[in-house]
Amino acid sequence: MKETVTDPLLFFLASILFGVCLQAIYDIIRGIRRVFYHKSVFLFIEDIGFGIFTAVMAFIFLCTYNDGELRGFFFLGIVIGMILYYQLCSKFLLRTVIHITEKLKKIIRQFEKVCLRPGIHIKRNLKWQLKKEKKQVTMALKKQIKRGGKSDNTKETK
Repeated sequence: MKETVTDPLLFFLASILFGVCLQAIYDIIRGIRRVFYHKSVFLFIEDIGFGIFTAVMAFIFLCTYNDGELRGFFFLGIVIGMILYYQLCSKFLLRTVIHITEKLKKIIRQFEKVCLRPGIHIKRNLKWQLKKEKKQVTMALKKQIKRGGKSDNTKETK
């Protein structure tokens, strides 16, 4: 197949768009991280997962648009796309993601209160009731031990 002058140019522009998309996805992850606390182990796992996702998507992109050929301007296009996105759109998308995620977090909290609060109340009452029953059983056993193992219903015969 004969390659025209516009083919590499279109591939370069597509790789810039690919870099923009990758940076936007990472900004979404960053926004979620700011609202929901993650331990460092989970941050590491998320970053590894994003790296694997990026590698797979880059491989698919290369196979689809460039017959699997790895060219330097592919990486240059990705870097340019990421930098352009970061300079022009990152703050806006990040604020939007944080705002939406905080709203979702509030909705989840309200849902938890409505659904879990009755369960918590029932749990407390059951715990209190079981504690009361345990105390009564313990007192009865102590009383039984003091009497020497004899119950109230048995009469001593001499």
